[in-house]
This record gives sequence, structure tokens and C-alpha cells, in this order.
Amino acid sequence: MTRLRVYVAHPVVTYGTASERERLETLQRLLPKIEIYDPAGRYYSNAGWRRAWPRVLSTLSGLVVFGSPDGTIGAGCMRELLDAVVWRIPIAGLEEGMLREIEMFRFLESRRLTACRIGRLVLGDRIGPADFLADGATKC
Repeated sequence: MTRLRVYVAHPVVTYGTASERERLETLQRLLPKIEIYDPAGRYYSNAGWRRAWPRVLSTLSGLVVFGSPDGTIGAGCMRELLDAVVWRIPIAGLEEGMLREIEMFRFLESRRLTACRIGRLVLGDRIGPADFLADGATKC
């Protein structure tokens, strides 16, 4: 039996921070039998990530995203989310120690947009850890 694997999409500015460590610990506590795949420290360039991403994507059972301290995500996280949706991989946000449904995405005002900060996720209802990876978690 193949072990389930969840990718943790989060902005590069969170890599190596106390906030990242806390959220990864929370996610491991919520999903104790799941392999947590954290991209931090694995890729040292966008080119390296782009080469590896298709192979990684094909191995995923789910994708969880969290934003930077101000709640924003960048183009990289958005690409990861969109690819997961296309591949019908269940997605969730992580906020306040809970998995949450992703209801929508709000772009920042155009004058504040950068590749590292394009917008914020709007999270909704709590998702129980047992329900997150259940068949049909990503509806289309």
C-alpha cells in the first residue's frame, strides 16, 4: 500500500520561520499517518522547482496551503493550487490550527501586486482531517 502524501504550499518568505515550523507541526498532528511534503529546503531555484513539480504533483494525495504572516500568497502557491485542482487533488487551507475549505481567492489591488504577493485565500468551513482526503473532496 502506498503511503498518502500531502504537499504543503506556502510562500518562500515563510521558509525556516517559527510560523512555518508551528504550522507544519500542526499539520502533522492533524494528519499523523500522512507523509507531509514540505518544499522548503528542497529547491534552490525556481527552475529546480519547475523541473521537479510535475513529478511531485503526480505523487500527491492532497495539498494544503497557508499564507505569509499578512495572509498573502504569491504566484508559486497559486500555480500549485491550480495544478492540484486540475489534477483533482483535494485542497485545503490551514488556519488557526484547522484545515479549512478554500472558498475563493482575492487579488490584491493592482498597484500592490508582485509575483510574491498576488492575493489572499478566503477560507470557509472547517474540514475534518478524516474528510480531507476522502474521495470527492475536490468538487468540480
